[in-house]
Amino acid sequence: VTGLRSEKGNLRIAFYNTAESFDNDQPALFNKTVSKSNIKNGVLKVSFSGLAPGTYGVALLDDENANHKMDYRFFMPTEGFGFSDYYHTGMSRPKFNSFKFQLGAAPKKINIRLRYL
Repeated sequence: VTGLRSEKGNLRIAFYNTAESFDNDQPALFNKTVSKSNIKNGVLKVSFSGLAPGTYGVALLDDENANHKMDYRFFMPTEGFGFSDYYHTGMSRPKFNSFKFQLGAAPKKINIRLRYL
């Protein structure tokens, strides 16, 4: 995860496996909270194991106030967000196909660059 602007709060990470699960805000696997205490120069490395091979997409929220939700001001997010191997520049929610990836039996590295509006 790159582009973190502070050590405040935590990261909320959700794994989706279909467009429907993403569109309905129902993570396929889990919604995981990760501490930002190990940030170095705006970068945090996070590892997950035990995932079955398949199609996934990761959505991430930089929950700076640790209230477990995205905060908004005038309909614009006030906290950072990012997606697996995809930097979303649009103003609307991205499509699952933009950030999905295939996980095989071998370890896979994905990059998530956060965006703040």
